[in-house]
Amino acid sequence: MVHIIPITQEDDEVRLDRAIRRQFPSFKQGQLEKLLRQGKIRLDAQKVKAGTRVHSGQKIELVFDVPSYLAKQGSHKTDIAAPNISDTVKKNALQQFESWKIDETAEWIAINKPAGIAVQGGSRTKNHIDRLLQEGFGVQRPRLVHRIDKDTSGILLLAKTQKSARRLSVLFKEQAIRKTYLAFCIGNPGQSGTISAPISKSLQKGIEKIVVDPELGLNARSLFETLYNENGISMVCLRPLTGRTHQLRVHMNFHGTPILGDGKYAGRKAHPSVSFARKMHLHAHFLSFPDGHLITAGVPEHMQLAASIIGASIPLRSQFPN
Repeated sequence: MVHIIPITQEDDEVRLDRAIRRQFPSFKQGQLEKLLRQGKIRLDAQKVKAGTRVHSGQKIELVFDVPSYLAKQGSHKTDIAAPNISDTVKKNALQQFESWKIDETAEWIAINKPAGIAVQGGSRTKNHIDRLLQEGFGVQRPRLVHRIDKDTSGILLLAKTQKSARRLSVLFKEQAIRKTYLAFCIGNPGQSGTISAPISKSLQKGIEKIVVDPELGLNARSLFETLYNENGISMVCLRPLTGRTHQLRVHMNFHGTPILGDGKYAGRKAHPSVSFARKMHLHAHFLSFPDGHLITAGVPEHMQLAASIIGASIPLRSQFPN
């Protein structure tokens, strides 16, 4: 039995072990590393290490019976059997998702993710969307097909089945599903334009950041359309034409108009006035499908406040063609 995990455009540069745990959370780190050494887990048919960064279009191949393997590993339940989750925890998780849900079809669920909650876990992140999915739905949980930053709010699409996940991943990769973000930026970026600047990861003073790197960076392109500008603050529509980590945040900072509240990339400049909340003013506002279906996620309170302060109206539709 072979399990295939396709890598979406949104998963560029995610660690291989983390990508696997998205589908099979029961794996221990030592188990993954041993299986990788044995060649039972491969990336595009090649032996790699756990820390290898994966990229869009690649496939992780688990060339063994995963449920049977996990069932033999001591007391751990397999990912095919639901973990021991109390009724109260399950109920709370389901209620949380229901409060976030904004659209649904037979294939997917769309939620309006609040700012401050991560999509996936990590060594220091215990509260995240993936965990809530496990708690609420167990083995039948919807699957992640793309990501948005922890501090970014807005539309997150979840596939109901593995088949749907594969189809949606292809649509994201081919840019057939289009995302439009709403942002408040410091300064005036101009009426409209395209920012083309390669980006890569960099460790600066012990902190990992994404930086513009013309020599080693991966291709990254973003569209912007300024909707309103007043007193040094602009309300802007943004569309990523590639799906790099922190792409919009890095591009707008590189353009000289950082996103309001983005202290990671703009430092003190990110907070020009106490009138604005000290939160990221970036929101995944619209998502459109090839058939014209449009999902809209209401903006969070702190962005409504920013609009009121500068006298702008939140747009009801994307400024970019579908």
